[in-house]
Amino acid sequence: MRVENLHIAGLSSYLPEPFPADRAVALGLYDEQTWKKDGWTSAAVAGDISAPEMAVVAANRALARSGHSNGEVGLLLHASTFDQGPEAWTPHHYILRHTLGSQVPAMEVRQGCNGVLAAMELAHGYLSVGSGRVAALVTGADKFGTPRVDRWRYQAGANTPRGSILGDAATAAVLSTREGFARVKAINSASLPDLEEMNRPEGPLFPPAITSDGPIELGARLADFVRRFPDRAAAANRAVYLARTELGLRSIEEADLTPADISRVTHVFSGGEAYLGTIMRPLGIDPARGMLELGRPLGHLTVNDHFVALTHLVETRQLAEGDHVLMISNGVGVSLTAAVIEITHLPAWATGRPQPYEEKK
Repeated sequence: MRVENLHIAGLSSYLPEPFPADRAVALGLYDEQTWKKDGWTSAAVAGDISAPEMAVVAANRALARSGHSNGEVGLLLHASTFDQGPEAWTPHHYILRHTLGSQVPAMEVRQGCNGVLAAMELAHGYLSVGSGRVAALVTGADKFGTPRVDRWRYQAGANTPRGSILGDAATAAVLSTREGFARVKAINSASLPDLEEMNRPEGPLFPPAITSDGPIELGARLADFVRRFPDRAAAANRAVYLARTELGLRSIEEADLTPADISRVTHVFSGGEAYLGTIMRPLGIDPARGMLELGRPLGHLTVNDHFVALTHLVETRQLAEGDHVLMISNGVGVSLTAAVIEITHLPAWATGRPQPYEEKK
């Protein structure tokens, strides 16, 4: 979908101090062979702060950078993948209370690691309908460190070429119909619902205790799917590959660009050079334009990888006016989104230095 009037006015990330992977190995938290094979140097690990509290920090910083007053923001969308707090609680309303402090609609977006990009398209739809809708706030946050999810071993047993570890982070973007340092030129989303079973453990969906109690073992779920349905598993990989490539190429074309015009690509911080090649080479883009090295000390930040990458590129002035960025993602489900943005100018907060890591709380 070609986009005519959507800008990124403010952007921010919350990144805690990384915890060294070799120390995790020494403590028995991380398998040494997996560490040496996958190449992660550390994972961003927050202290006692929760995911929604991290989102509040990132959101307020993005709002301050946006040039918009809180009263001009008419929607809040919060993306996450894992536990945000107590059951039957609404973290998006907590974030709304401590950021905008208004009564605008606030909603949660659950699209796996594709969450913030899917939220961008939803926000565009909301802002495009009706008069007086000026801006929307998109946040993302995930925090690990409980027995529910083992950040160092969550993919254990999966035998996947895109092995990763999980890091804690939060991000936020203020989307505007009025102004911004970047404009969204095209965005497209899709679903592959036939593949939802890849991430669903075998057994009934009810009662919920069967699936909600105990640790979340995504690697074991995937391994079980491959064991039971080897032909379908191979077809699933091919389906994701084709759908993601089609979305990326369509978005580039709708932005009136060619792959050669794409300066950088944001993607999930998962896997290594080989996995990155499966994303970018079919698009005709050199994997060197990706963000592999940025993710190595952070881990896979789930919904936050894209906004962390874009924030870093802008803050460190690795992008300039006229540069184009392809943001391309897929998450469990399978949910996919591709967006093309153009940098229209570098904002004042693009100091040439990355923002320091947040202090432990």
